[in-house]
Amino acid sequence: MSDTTGTAKTSERLFCDTYKMAGGNIAEMINFFKADGIELTRGSIQRRIKTLRRRNILPLESGNKGDDSTVLTGASTLFKDGKPILEWIKTSVPMQKQVEAMRDAIADIARELPNRSYELRPIPEALEDSCTLYISNDVHFGALTWAKETRDRDWDLDIARTTFETACNHLVQSSPKSKYAIVADLGDLTETDDFKNATPKSGNQLAVDGRYPKILKVAYLSLIEMIEKALLKHEIVYFYNIAGNHDMSTGHAIREIISSWFRNEPRVVIDTSPSSIKYHRFGSTLLQFAHGDGMRMHQAGEIMVKHKAMDYAETRFHYSHFGHNHKDSVIDLPLCRVESHRNIAPLNDWAAHHGYNRGIGTMTSITYGLQNGEFTRQTFSVSVID
Repeated sequence: MSDTTGTAKTSERLFCDTYKMAGGNIAEMINFFKADGIELTRGSIQRRIKTLRRRNILPLESGNKGDDSTVLTGASTLFKDGKPILEWIKTSVPMQKQVEAMRDAIADIARELPNRSYELRPIPEALEDSCTLYISNDVHFGALTWAKETRDRDWDLDIARTTFETACNHLVQSSPKSKYAIVADLGDLTETDDFKNATPKSGNQLAVDGRYPKILKVAYLSLIEMIEKALLKHEIVYFYNIAGNHDMSTGHAIREIISSWFRNEPRVVIDTSPSSIKYHRFGSTLLQFAHGDGMRMHQAGEIMVKHKAMDYAETRFHYSHFGHNHKDSVIDLPLCRVESHRNIAPLNDWAAHHGYNRGIGTMTSITYGLQNGEFTRQTFSVSVID
């Protein structure tokens, strides 16, 4: 046998021939190479064997070089006394074969799946066992704000009227056609309570758009229109109003005006109580309404039990609704679920000056089942008309 390389970089052909002559015995291979004047160590021969097997040049111990469904990626050999006694074969399935196998598996699964079609069932024309609550809070009719000053939005009497009307239209149209409805104004319907253009208690000066009689008229007509829209969809409409810290006197006037307006309409039930905390029971649900400048959210459950002990005991679902905070907030108390609602009006200059922040204004409707509590709600965002 002649050495075609003359160095340790023995040609693949010579190495393979020597491997076959020695029957894979490394000691024999060392002797054969020595006879040809080539010095190779046991380690170098073992590494060369692994490399050539990985390249599918030398056969595996089993004699299998792979077929068209597998690719040899590597092999490991255990030697004893210079002879291979155990070999690990590493193969992989080509990508095309893998894709074909996955397609076949998916097709098999698809054949086993039932052929189903789904159909949306329409909501009944009248939901006898439900009541929809429309929440109006902190509209601040008459407030005057300048976006460049407050970093929020412009707001005046015309913008407020248009925004409120658009929100009411959306909520009435998108809410379920329940038999009963509640329109609850949670206070601060107007920015100012009289001709002084200041908050009633603290006397903080207010930026106001228009004279007080004009603001009052826009405020009560807007609520009347909201009730009339609700009458187009619901059989019975209840109205609640609570005076806030901005409209302490105006709130009482609003109730009396609306009560007189609908005095000949039996489908509208007006609450004329001067109480600052009010309740409505519907089936297994008890609702509480408050502005939030007096009773705090964490007190709601205890006050509810104190005021309405019998109704509380006979109902399963207890909800309290607040305004005043100008933000969305929910507290699940042991006795009831308390929620404050974000208003549609932007920040005024006082709130902006004190560093308050708020998200996009919203207005909400919530529908309750006679026996199941809240089951759906709709939210209007003023961002759609900004």
